[in-house]
Amino acid sequence: MALAFDFGTCNSVVARWNEALGALETPELPNLGILYPQPGDADARVIPSMIHFGQGDTPLVGGQVLAAGLVNHPGTFRWLKMDMLRTGGANRGRRVQGKVIYPRLAADGLVDRILMYVRGMVGDIDDELVLTVPVEAFDHYIDWLREAAMKRFPGGINMIDEATACMLGYTDEVLDNEPYCIVDFGGGTLDVSIVRTDLRSATHARCRILGRAGEEIGGIMIDNWLLEHIQQEQGLADEDIAAIGSSLLEAVEQAKISISNGSSEASFTRFNDVTGRMVHATFTADTLDEVLGKKREPGMQNLYQHIVRTLDRALDQARDRAGLRKEELKGIFLVGGSSLLPGIEQKIREFFPGIDVHAGRPFEAIARGACLFSGGVIDQTLTHDYCLRSWNRELRDFELVPVVPRGTPYPTGKPVCSKYIKAASDVQDVLGLVIYERTLMSRPLISYVNGADGLRPVKEGERLESRSRPLNPEDSEFIHAVPPCRSGDRRFIAGFGVDKHRRLTLWLRDTEPGSDSSVRLRDGSRIPLPVEDLPVVKL
Repeated sequence: MALAFDFGTCNSVVARWNEALGALETPELPNLGILYPQPGDADARVIPSMIHFGQGDTPLVGGQVLAAGLVNHPGTFRWLKMDMLRTGGANRGRRVQGKVIYPRLAADGLVDRILMYVRGMVGDIDDELVLTVPVEAFDHYIDWLREAAMKRFPGGINMIDEATACMLGYTDEVLDNEPYCIVDFGGGTLDVSIVRTDLRSATHARCRILGRAGEEIGGIMIDNWLLEHIQQEQGLADEDIAAIGSSLLEAVEQAKISISNGSSEASFTRFNDVTGRMVHATFTADTLDEVLGKKREPGMQNLYQHIVRTLDRALDQARDRAGLRKEELKGIFLVGGSSLLPGIEQKIREFFPGIDVHAGRPFEAIARGACLFSGGVIDQTLTHDYCLRSWNRELRDFELVPVVPRGTPYPTGKPVCSKYIKAASDVQDVLGLVIYERTLMSRPLISYVNGADGLRPVKEGERLESRSRPLNPEDSEFIHAVPPCRSGDRRFIAGFGVDKHRRLTLWLRDTEPGSDSSVRLRDGSRIPLPVEDLPVVKL
């Protein structure tokens, strides 16, 4: 039986193929799941992405936390997907019942408890599980999610990006061999994919990815902006907010959801008994539109401009790869809870005039599509640049030079490009090769973060967002030159590609006559040059 799990920032969804009915379904998971309103279709079955650690050894997850009224308790962890996407769960821990719990441990526990429940309710021992991941997810997140799921599903794990899974979840509304755009706007990220369908397979629908782009903006960021709006309107100090931060942020979130579901207005009141300040606010659709259309700081983009920027990046890739123009798209599909915000669908319609926009399954389409993908094949492309650091003589500074650029389909089969690897010192017998992963994704600035000590102002240093990171900083010196290499020698020629397991591969030869150079692996073994298609680092 096919099973899929869409781990979301705010809500998660499980889908399965019901062989008796011959149809996809999101199964009822008593106590764990809840019903969530969505336009058009029946209410969606979702699992709130939260876990509570209290007395005893068994944590509460999902609907159990809601039922116990523990959403704002210090022992409850929410938005863990964003912790894992940003830092791999390395943020500060919280002291709960005498022990410190870090986000990584909480995220492991949340995924494990949900999948344990799913396996007990609807799973079989040999089932394979399909997991969904954001378009622009870094590798540490993908590796973590796979490892967290394998404990309960050792039979096998497949992965699919969330935007493409959304497309497959709408297969009854698409045509074969046509291009479509998917806009996945959820609690933590905005992901856009341009795809071409292939529905001819007798068993599995497929999509060929033409362009992809993502930004780290979503419902959590919008809640933060709404909180800033209240603070500015009412002249609140940081301490007026911090003492009731978690409760106030939940009230903001619920008011936003109420307006998104069609209410004309939503009000809430919170009293800070530390400062004696009463916080009362009323939201309308106009309030949300004002906040979303506001630029956060001079020179920064507002939400609508961020959405357009992301759409343009994905469309540029599709044009470069397949010559596709925006007006050739046959339909636009919206998914994710933030797509229900007032004004979002209208802005999308204005960006794609004359093209049908579908928005009927914002919560379940990704999991349903991932379930259809189970065992299928999807054309994969890289969403980040993979680079070497090189000295730019004109700028007199180091810069990153792509050796495998974003948009490259993989597996490549042969080197994408070749570069000389040079010594950094006069005489060098071991050369280093550090691979950098670079993304175009940006993170707008926020003022508050829900940390280990509750809601607190963001420190200046936390605003800095690196768009690149080294993948192998502690495992980079593996080229052994015999005889030693001299500074400036154009001696080692390296080629780079990507294999089917999404590993950067290396072709390397030493042009020095009579040399005995080699690559040394972690286990100490030696591979003499030249080498071909050697896996170097997992992307």
